[in-house]
Amino acid sequence: MKKISSKNKIIIVILAWLLVSAAMFVYFFTIMDSSNQQKLDSMADDRKNLVTLTAENESFKKAQADLTKMAAQPLQPENFFSTDVTFVKEIQTLEDLAIKYNQDMHLGGVSGTVKTQPPAGTATPLVTVGFNVNLTGSLSGAVDFIESMENLNFVTSVKALSMSSGSDNQVQTNISANFYLKK
Repeated sequence: MKKISSKNKIIIVILAWLLVSAAMFVYFFTIMDSSNQQKLDSMADDRKNLVTLTAENESFKKAQADLTKMAAQPLQPENFFSTDVTFVKEIQTLEDLAIKYNQDMHLGGVSGTVKTQPPAGTATPLVTVGFNVNLTGSLSGAVDFIESMENLNFVTSVKALSMSSGSDNQVQTNISANFYLKK
């Protein structure tokens, strides 16, 4: 067997080191790059989740502050929806508004019972009871009446509203709306 010279040994070691380095560079660094990319993607997802969770936390804190503020108010959320099947207070409120704004009011369309009314289309057991209000009076009074309906202490939703001019600077206002009632 032939002796390998020191020079050849160094060349063989250098070639072996280059082959191992090339294999590491091609194979292992690719694996490590893929692993690093997964970690970076995971960190980016975590940052997105952190932003979302931070926003939800802020929203939750604001909601708690709002609920604390509402707890001091005379009208509580659980009282938004009437359980009064006769609507005496609601009708009286509408009549008081008509008197306040000098409107001649005629109420109609309220009929049926809680069992015959259509569901409100919510997750809660609410039903809607339709009603119609016909007003005759000044335009400014009718506008004030409508604006006051937006701030009632019970929930209504206006489905239709029409106004037409009448004689003696009077307007006819027809409002079709719904009361919401808790079963």
